[in-house]
Amino acid sequence: MSAAEGAQGGRLPRARLVVLGRDGCGKTALCVRFLTRRFIGEYDRQREVTYRCRKEVDGEPIELEILDTANKQVSGLPGHAPLERSIRWGDGFVLIYSVTDRGSFQAVSRLKRLIDHVKQALGIPAIIVANKCDMEGGRVVRPEEGQALASDLRCGFFELSVADGGGYEAVEAALAALVREVRRGALHSRVLHVRRALISRLARSKTMQW
Repeated sequence: MSAAEGAQGGRLPRARLVVLGRDGCGKTALCVRFLTRRFIGEYDRQREVTYRCRKEVDGEPIELEILDTANKQVSGLPGHAPLERSIRWGDGFVLIYSVTDRGSFQAVSRLKRLIDHVKQALGIPAIIVANKCDMEGGRVVRPEEGQALASDLRCGFFELSVADGGGYEAVEAALAALVREVRRGALHSRVLHVRRALISRLARSKTMQW
């Protein structure tokens, strides 16, 4: 069963999510918070890790695979093979930056362009997460800048702190929104597939009649 398809043969539907962003913006902390509800602030991960879990979104169970692309360089240029492989694998994308790091904010646009280049499709499910909003003293990216970027890139936008007391609920809400987008995209693809099949069948039928 391909990613994000409906359950068949007793299997749950599945979605593959990829977390992208510069080092230090909270990718791994976000994944761990979502999976365990706990916040762990320090990581030194040298390779990507895929987490697997079962969750419910809007009362419907789903199997999630979440790829943490920790410590990958973010060049944002076509031909960057490691990131391109991760993007091809994914159904939906979390583009995360830190409100205390303008460089991580600027990387989001490059990452979104790379996703569009690799996927060669419009409307790829993606959200932007602005992390560390609890660190107001070190903020260098304003909320309205993040909202404007999300609007330009046609992505959902969530400003949150993985670290604070409501971190789990905020992260859960953001990823649930992404799962909904993946589901809608999968449904749209199936509808298009059925429509094309019907049109093809109709065309063959007309040809046989002639």
